[in-house]
Amino acid sequence: MSFIANYEQNFEEWDYITGDVYKNMSIAVDRYDYLYNIDDENGLKIALRDPSNNFWTKWIGFPGLLWANNLDKFGSSTGGLTAAIDVHRSVLKNEIIIESDYQTYEKNYDAAKLIGKIIEGKGFQPLYYYSGNKSVHIHVFFDWNCLKKLDPMIQDQLRIIFRDSKLRFKRKFMEWIRTKMITCWDTNAKKFDTDLIKGTHLIRCELSKNKQGYKTFLGYTYKDMSFVPYICNEKNRIYPKLGKIRLSSPNNIQELIEEFIESIRVKKKSERIRKRNQTLGNWGVEAPPEKIRECVKSILSEDFKKAGDGFQRGMFILLNELRRVLGDSQARIVINDWNAKMDFPLKEQEIEYRFKKKIYTLTCSYIHKFLKEVGIDILEKCKEKV
Repeated sequence: MSFIANYEQNFEEWDYITGDVYKNMSIAVDRYDYLYNIDDENGLKIALRDPSNNFWTKWIGFPGLLWANNLDKFGSSTGGLTAAIDVHRSVLKNEIIIESDYQTYEKNYDAAKLIGKIIEGKGFQPLYYYSGNKSVHIHVFFDWNCLKKLDPMIQDQLRIIFRDSKLRFKRKFMEWIRTKMITCWDTNAKKFDTDLIKGTHLIRCELSKNKQGYKTFLGYTYKDMSFVPYICNEKNRIYPKLGKIRLSSPNNIQELIEEFIESIRVKKKSERIRKRNQTLGNWGVEAPPEKIRECVKSILSEDFKKAGDGFQRGMFILLNELRRVLGDSQARIVINDWNAKMDFPLKEQEIEYRFKKKIYTLTCSYIHKFLKEVGIDILEKCKEKV
């Protein structure tokens, strides 16, 4: 097993990772310093992977195997950095990671652009990384200081809901905001790794080796991403880059927290109703729209390409649902991406014209009937009232 590069077995790999600290070109040093700086508050866990056989070490506290202590011939202890090859780290408590892992880099590039437009449009400042193979990683570091801008009444609501437990609030909020981002704000317009929602999985550490190259920083906006993989490895001697962490917050934290509080209320109400084995209809209330309905998600899927002449009506249904749930700004991003995915059946002018019209709330029965006409049967998985 080879978790650490060995200069006798593979000098080229060892030399590349060790690098030259005087030229600021040392993966071992830069990666260690980066992890050292983020370890202070988070109790960082790391594990090493052997690229040759996919074996793993146990999760242990930093620095783990990144630092080795040895005895010299005089019995004195000496320590130093190791040339670890593929390091994985735990997710920080204020970190959201969106991993796009489609079969090709091109698809991951497109998916990262879409979610990048959405989260940047909301005011967040992500860091974009190429994983070193085909994936794209998007890191967002939430700035807790933005909560100081909240209206005192909203702050009081949070104290009551979480019983003055900041830790509990932060944990629940981070799971919620990770879910929102990873699901493209409940649209599932693209598929991202949902295992990262709870923040309990490891992620490939910055400057660590993957199949084609080392994980490297691409930029602070989706516009900085390269449409071809930016490969850094010992063969081409291009060194991977680190992005400086930028704390991030939305343009309207008040609105975001209100949405978070509302989601808690809806969830609690649903749980109470389920326990009593009653439907919302028995209570005489309707649940507010939290997410895109399953039948509408069928229009977002690749299966809808076979709809033939159904694109106009499909766009009408999809656009009204997206506008109702997401608002015009985010709906426009998703609808344009959907149009591109469907090979541009609709002209841009048609889409913009529809945005000027009023928003309609369409029944599931209407949507189901349409989907059946175009050959898509979703009754089995649609849980909405028909």
